[in-house]
Amino acid sequence: MDECTAVEASQAGDRIAFGFLIDRYYRSVYRLAYQYTGDHHCADDVCQETFLRAFDGMKNLRDAKRFRGWVFMIATNLLRKRAKDSESRKRFATKINANSLATSTEGDDGQPFKLVSGKERAMIIQRHLLEMPEHMRLVTILILMEGLSQKDAAGILNCSESSVSRHLEAARNWLRAKLQHLI
Repeated sequence: MDECTAVEASQAGDRIAFGFLIDRYYRSVYRLAYQYTGDHHCADDVCQETFLRAFDGMKNLRDAKRFRGWVFMIATNLLRKRAKDSESRKRFATKINANSLATSTEGDDGQPFKLVSGKERAMIIQRHLLEMPEHMRLVTILILMEGLSQKDAAGILNCSESSVSRHLEAARNWLRAKLQHLI
């Protein structure tokens, strides 16, 4: 079954077709939510709520080819809403502190991260993503991690392509400064 057929069947109430769409996009939405929050439980909750809302709103989707972007838009809106919740912010801050690594990451020969594993590097990058301002974080996740185009990211975030471009450049500069010791 191709995606457009599955979307159209889902719009007619076919739960099996919608299951196909969930199977196809669950990992991507989960990855987006986890990269944004740093919390597996929260990412799972966001995924479940995203697909529940998508199923309930399938009839509102006008173009079957835009399902992926539409689902990402639902997820980013949920993530933004959760980020405004002060309890969520406290949980995210606790998660960041729990995952913080020692500040000394140089080997005896002065080579940064020579002794740090790939998993630890990923944790460091994740920690910095969580510290990044929201507008830059979402653009970074959507474009650099999920592989969306700037045009698609602009549609999901409801802003212009030039805004996305500016946010992406700011995010790259921000990350470059924060991760300079890795380079």
